[in-house]
Amino acid sequence: MSSSLLKSILTKRSDMGAAEQRVADYVSTHPEQVMQMSMAELSGNASVSDPTIMRFCRRLGYEGYQDFKLNLAQTLVPSAPFEYEQITARDSIENVVRKTCRNSLNAIQRAQDDLVPSQIAAAGTALAKASWIGIYATGISDITSFDAEHKFQRLGLRCAALIGRKKQWMHAEQARPGEVALIFSQSGATKQMVEVAIAVKAGGGKVIAVTAADSPLARQADSLVAVRPYDQTEVMTPLASRLNHHLVVNMLVTAIAVSKGSEFPDQLPALDSWQTEKI
Repeated sequence: MSSSLLKSILTKRSDMGAAEQRVADYVSTHPEQVMQMSMAELSGNASVSDPTIMRFCRRLGYEGYQDFKLNLAQTLVPSAPFEYEQITARDSIENVVRKTCRNSLNAIQRAQDDLVPSQIAAAGTALAKASWIGIYATGISDITSFDAEHKFQRLGLRCAALIGRKKQWMHAEQARPGEVALIFSQSGATKQMVEVAIAVKAGGGKVIAVTAADSPLARQADSLVAVRPYDQTEVMTPLASRLNHHLVVNMLVTAIAVSKGSEFPDQLPALDSWQTEKI
């Protein structure tokens, strides 16, 4: 559920007068009921006047009470199931731009609704404590592993993106206590990734899997970041089906930076001395 309007009410509450605060408190605790109320009903329940309701709505940027209720309803309506708009050869370039952006936005919204913050926190803590991190993926997920390697190294972590079956198997077999394998897999059913997880655990290493819940790989993981797979994943690999794994990488980077005590955990330039020369 998106809660941007309710968060805005709570944020601005301290700037409101006593009467408007009563409106804010009532709306925050009874949002579903307010959706069905007239202005007079809300005024009575919050013990304020109609003009106070109007000031409250305008403070939040709405023209009036009906405009406010419409946006409140949009806040409370659950996100629609993820829908992928297939791009075809008949699409104009305008449609290509629109569908690509819409698919990406839908994927991000789905991630916001599905991801479990405590799983991100646990994975970030385990990565921050690891003596070495092997980052495993296959196919188009290779790109995600390189992204993670680059960002983790900028945090000062010892890590490497391991690409190719032979190289992955060699490192997995040599895993030791204190080491962590971070494995990316959309389906969680890729045999190669499951075998890597088993080998790492056999050597005493820990496995963090960014994958589908209740998948074979998830069942081997010591720490799971569950990312719900998309329907027809193999068909939709170009962008939307991989986007949320990149978002998870950024979340892990921030979680690690927080655990390391960074004042600016979401700003990589503030975490290291890597600076590019500008013209």
